[in-house]
Amino acid sequence: MATKKKPVAKKATKKSTAKKKPTTKKTATKKPTAKKTANTKKASAKPTTRRPDANLPPTVDTIDGMTNTILNIISALDYYAANLRALDRQRHNGVGLKRLGFIEAALRLSGKFPQYFPHWLTTQKFQADLDLFNAVRSLVEVCRSLEEKAWNINIEASDMVYTDALEYYSQVQDAARRRVDSAESIYNELHDFFRRGPMEGDEPTQKKAKKDFNAVLKGKKDGIVMAKNVKPKTTGGKHEVIDETFNDSASFKETKEGEITE
Repeated sequence: MATKKKPVAKKATKKSTAKKKPTTKKTATKKPTAKKTANTKKASAKPTTRRPDANLPPTVDTIDGMTNTILNIISALDYYAANLRALDRQRHNGVGLKRLGFIEAALRLSGKFPQYFPHWLTTQKFQADLDLFNAVRSLVEVCRSLEEKAWNINIEASDMVYTDALEYYSQVQDAARRRVDSAESIYNELHDFFRRGPMEGDEPTQKKAKKDFNAVLKGKKDGIVMAKNVKPKTTGGKHEVIDETFNDSASFKETKEGEITE
C-alpha cells in the first residue's frame, strides 16, 4: 500500500535588496597650465608730467593783475590804519572769544540800564563800535584766507621751478660723467649748492663764531675760539678768526697773551 508524501512547504525567502551607494563621479582636476610669458617690449607710453597737479597754475598776467588789485586795497586802507609799532600793539587791548562774550553781555545790559553810562558814551555808540569791530574782524579773516590760498599756489610754483632746476642739473651731471665739453664747469658751479657746511678754506661767519664762543664759555662745547687782528703798518694788515671745536677733550684751558709796542 503506497503512502502519500506530504508536500514540503517551501520557505519564502525575501530577497534583501541592498541599496546601492550613489556613485560619485570623480571630477578630473585639470592642472593649471603655466602661461608662457613672452618677453615682448611694451609699447612706448605717452610722456606724463612728473608731478601732475589737479588744477592748472595761473598765468603770470593773472597773478600780476591780482597783485595790483591788492596793492590798491592796501593803499586805500593806509589812510585809516594807524602806524602802530610792536610796543603800541601791546598797549592796546585785544579781543578774543572770552572778551567778546563780555562785550556782548555789557551791551545787552546797557540797553536795559543806560544810566550807568558815562556822559560821553551811549548805547548807540557802543553798538556802532561793536559793528565796526565785527566788520574789521571779517576783513582780517578774509585776508588770512587770501594769504593761505596765495601760499598754496606759491608752494606749487616753487615745486615746479625747483623740479625744472633738478632736471637740468641731472642732465648736466650725466654729461659731466661722460666728459662732455663745458659740462664739467657747469656741474661744478651747480654742485656747490648741494654741499653741506662752509666751503673748505672759508672763514667762519661772525654769527657762528659768536655761537661757538658762547657755547665754549658756558661749558656746553669743548674747543678754542679766539680772534686775532693786526693793524696795517708798512705792509697790509691781517684779520683772522680761528674757530676750532672738538668733542673728545674733557679739559678747558684759558691763556692770555699780549705784546706792548712803543
